[in-house]
Amino acid sequence: MWYNIFCVLCIIVPSVAHARPLPSNVVPFPVVVAPANPGGFLQPTAFPKTLADLSFSDRMALKSSGYEPFKDMKAYHGLVVEGEEHFIERQMALMEMERQSDYETMTPGEYCDNYPLDAEHCAQTPGGYDAVVAVGNAENPAGVTYSGTTIGGGAVVANNKSRGGSCYPAAHSKDFKNQILTTGRYERISPAFEKAMITIFRKEGRCGYIAGDPCGYTCYGIGEYCLGKSIGIGRAELEKLTRGDAEDIYYKHYWQKYNIGVLPDAIAGDVFLAMMASGAVTGIRQFRNFLGVTTSPRDKLDENVAAAVMNYNGDIHNNWLDVRQDFLVQVAARKYNNSVLKGWMRAIKLKRENGCHVIPSQPLFR
Repeated sequence: MWYNIFCVLCIIVPSVAHARPLPSNVVPFPVVVAPANPGGFLQPTAFPKTLADLSFSDRMALKSSGYEPFKDMKAYHGLVVEGEEHFIERQMALMEMERQSDYETMTPGEYCDNYPLDAEHCAQTPGGYDAVVAVGNAENPAGVTYSGTTIGGGAVVANNKSRGGSCYPAAHSKDFKNQILTTGRYERISPAFEKAMITIFRKEGRCGYIAGDPCGYTCYGIGEYCLGKSIGIGRAELEKLTRGDAEDIYYKHYWQKYNIGVLPDAIAGDVFLAMMASGAVTGIRQFRNFLGVTTSPRDKLDENVAAAVMNYNGDIHNNWLDVRQDFLVQVAARKYNNSVLKGWMRAIKLKRENGCHVIPSQPLFR
């Protein structure tokens, strides 16, 4: 035992002797004084209440106060979607104005050539109705080729798959103005849009008020109380509207808004023109039904619709316009005793002759 004590002392004593004092800059460990509370460091507390802890009346009061700042707000302000009925009223007003003007200025023969189904002023002949409908029928000119300048500047890839490619030039017409009135700045951005706008300006070339038109003052097809209202353009702005302004509006509020550019070139312009004619939603739904695309959303153009076009077997341009022609024939008979039929069939003919991939028999240049 004495031996063990001796060994421990021999180890500890030298260590203590050689220990160094703490430097002056070292802070010694503080002395912790125990609290006077004999219960320890824990203090009793309570968790805050949640919504589930409130009474029903309190919860309703809280929700009411939260909704108060938004009670008079609306999700949409003045949004106008021009549908089939609105379109028909507009077209009827325009056609009636033109008919009255033509009746006053044309010879009887010229008038009846333009309005052969006007039984009040023109003799009716057997087969006259069928002849008017046939104005809008598809034609298949044989052996037509083209190797000149295109809209977009490149070679035309005429199939149901190409997107963003060039289009053939516009075609001369005996019924509509033979002028290129676009600015041309969208030609390289979207040739299909450019060619469709050429067609619109050949049909919608006036600014002014048409009696009976529910859209009010209209310029290049943009009505004060229709598209103009939905995008915040009033009459004062419409009166100053240029064709370049109209192009920008159509590109932004139709072509881009409804994703028309997702469609292949063979049909994109045709769908755009149908949307312009019958309203955006009506045109899109008709086209989706034509393709048999039932996926959601119903009022949009997406890759599902584009894929259906790419897989379409046949002349989608003329087949789609067959649908549009039948639709307008039914509307003309149902509502207006066919008084607008020939004008509408001429418009269908203009569209058939001016699809992106349609070779013109007589090209129209700027």
